[in-house]
Amino acid sequence: MSNIIAPSKTLGYTSIFLDFLTGSGPARSFFHASGPQEVAAGLDGLDYDRSALVDILVAQNQLYRASGKTFENINKLRKDDAVCVFAGQQAGLFGGPLLVMYKALAVVKAAAEYERQLGRPVVPMFWIAGDDHDFEEVNHTFVINRASEVARISYDTPPDVAVSVSKVVFVDENALAKAKDSLKQSLGETDFTGELYDLIDRSYTGSETFVSAFGKMMAELTADFGLVFFSPGDKRAKQRAARLFKAIVENEKEIGALFSATNEQLRGYGYHLQVQKDETATHLFYEHDGRKAIHRSSDGYMVGEMKMTREQLISEIDAHSERFSPDVMTRPVLQSYLFPVVSQKGGGAEIAYLAQINGIFEIFDLTAPYYRARPSITVIEKRFEKMMKEHGIGFEELAGDIEQVINRVLARSFPDDIESRFDEFRGRLGEHFQQFVDEALQFDPALRKVAEQTMGKIDYNVKAFEAKVFSSHKKKSQETRERIYRLHDALRPGRNFQERAVNISYFLSKYGRGFVDFIYDRMESEEMAHQLVYLSEMQD
Repeated sequence: MSNIIAPSKTLGYTSIFLDFLTGSGPARSFFHASGPQEVAAGLDGLDYDRSALVDILVAQNQLYRASGKTFENINKLRKDDAVCVFAGQQAGLFGGPLLVMYKALAVVKAAAEYERQLGRPVVPMFWIAGDDHDFEEVNHTFVINRASEVARISYDTPPDVAVSVSKVVFVDENALAKAKDSLKQSLGETDFTGELYDLIDRSYTGSETFVSAFGKMMAELTADFGLVFFSPGDKRAKQRAARLFKAIVENEKEIGALFSATNEQLRGYGYHLQVQKDETATHLFYEHDGRKAIHRSSDGYMVGEMKMTREQLISEIDAHSERFSPDVMTRPVLQSYLFPVVSQKGGGAEIAYLAQINGIFEIFDLTAPYYRARPSITVIEKRFEKMMKEHGIGFEELAGDIEQVINRVLARSFPDDIESRFDEFRGRLGEHFQQFVDEALQFDPALRKVAEQTMGKIDYNVKAFEAKVFSSHKKKSQETRERIYRLHDALRPGRNFQERAVNISYFLSKYGRGFVDFIYDRMESEEMAHQLVYLSEMQD
């Protein structure tokens, strides 16, 4: 079976992402950099306080209990020509969906490849989106349970006010224990679950935040690869970002005009706008008694119900930079402001909103990264691979109407005309039997009653056989239907890509830590098409 699936709208790709991947439309015109060499040359003209960056990264990754290889990579940043490759994601419960690990491994592979191409140090980095405050996005995850059903696992105690997830502590230890128990009940016990549950228990405790717990789990799972983790919720990082926050306020009109013009261009090409922002948005958040967006007003700014003048806002940034954070439109700018970013990997939604904001880097005299799509992968277990081969089910078929797939498979296994053929058989049988009866009655009319009884028994048994055939078909059909639904739930849960829903713990519980190494080996970090990875190829 093929392991590469061409991107298409059938699989749910948007027009802009599809054009970005295939290079068949104007999407790439919204991204300036043509390759890592061009960006690296631009970064050489910028000044970064590398010593301060290293100190911040060392402190954070010590908290996450990172490996020695990670600290070796952090120290590479001390070199004046060192650059970074980034991916990022929210700090999802128990590590979040599979795409988190795919992003993490992809930047490791890309960093090694770019290091060879550029002849300079390239550090793989993962941005933990600790400034985000959408609790409902990070408080749950999904696994395939022992009944082969999609099971939702959640921590259901939100903070009192909407604060960044870097500040959300698992204070409700009962709720956390319930989430862990739910996970364990779903996955059961295997040769590998002891190690997995121990990792989760060590990472997710009542004293951890969503970010620190996520960092600890991910750092251990990627220890052999030297991935460097960074959360922008760091006070020292915010102090370094204060100048940028002020510049965002000071250049708000130019930023607004750029976004408006870019959005108009995107609409003109028939592309959707991934992010819709109010015209009054300053593209900054302020966090004090909750995280709130800052909006322009007729005589200054509004932060929730609080009013500020520009002078007050600038003064507050100087005094309390830790209270400020970028929104989705200015977050990539903060990343490139803090770090020498040569490349950024993202999914379809990220690429779409990056198209909206790529021109903003020039406003701040920054070099925009070289954008690449992250690898997109579906992992297929041996039992599902066998089923797909047995019934001739293609991966693309699963993106459509699953009932059509089921009907096609059932039609192949059971003739459409079986009922009419039974009727025809009974009719012919009756005709032939009557001919024998008519001949027999010529020499012994007393056999009529015996003949009628015999025909009744024959008809009864034929009908009983027919009923058993249809009963067996119904049973097998139900079994086939349930198997195909299990296949669909495993590969397209919620009619979406597996990587966007299923938590890595499902595969770790069945295949152990070797699953991470296997994915790393099979992954093509620069591949634009969707990749199928077959676990039948994984060595025991």
